[in-house]
Amino acid sequence: MSIDGIPVSELDDLFGSVANELRISILRELWDRYGEPVSFTELQSRVGVRDSGQFNYHLNVLVPEFVRKTEEGYVLTHTGKQTIGAAVSGYFSTEDVEVDSVRAGECMFCGEELTARYEGGNVVIDCSACENLITKMPVPPVTVASTPRENLPQVLGKHVLTLAHQLSRGFCTLCHGRVDSTLTVRSDEESVAYRAALDVKFECRACGDRTHLNAGAVVVDHPAVASFLFDSGIDPRETYPWELLPLLDPETTITSEDPLELELTVRTDGGALKLTLDDAANVVAYARR
Repeated sequence: MSIDGIPVSELDDLFGSVANELRISILRELWDRYGEPVSFTELQSRVGVRDSGQFNYHLNVLVPEFVRKTEEGYVLTHTGKQTIGAAVSGYFSTEDVEVDSVRAGECMFCGEELTARYEGGNVVIDCSACENLITKMPVPPVTVASTPRENLPQVLGKHVLTLAHQLSRGFCTLCHGRVDSTLTVRSDEESVAYRAALDVKFECRACGDRTHLNAGAVVVDHPAVASFLFDSGIDPRETYPWELLPLLDPETTITSEDPLELELTVRTDGGALKLTLDDAANVVAYARR
């Protein structure tokens, strides 16, 4: 049995390598040195293990996947850093983070008040008036736990934009592998976006994770879009992403079937911006009107 070509036995060995309190302590001590090599003797002293043989055994289990041995000493590998980062984030924690619902702006569907809450590792924003789900995004417990309740919507908005930027620039939000993007308007894919014509699917070549975004969220950091919004008095950094209605609900026209091209017309009081997207949701042409 394998997962994406990696035998389960190898994954079991890999995860088993860090399933030990002493080994986690070694990783944490190396983390605290900010990439500075640490000698065997100093590392043993900092971890607090008197038996050199025992310490050497556990340290060698971590080499080379999590710890790299150099002439100057031991340092964390990228995998080692990711392991400590995941532990600090709370992804592996069994403790629930509880946050009461908080106001999160206006609903793009009916204009009523939205609420944000945290449940099951996701921040959920929905409208109780029209019962529409606005967004549901995974957020590390550490992000929520370290954020004052009243600031949760602002932090979530920045987090959503960060994930959208990462995907639109071609990187998986889970494994950081390369992703392929596709307009789904002429496919059998079930739309997740506000309107089917605006749905963009991202699929990771490495881990296979699939994510869907509104085309407006995909192009929000394009220079033509950013400048148009700013000139119209809209700063995406200071506006909840789910309140960027001109961008999330533009006029749409399929201007070409083969190859597929989709035209978006974003309108504000400051004018109109026409964007032409290819089948991978890349902006290939734009013009202000």
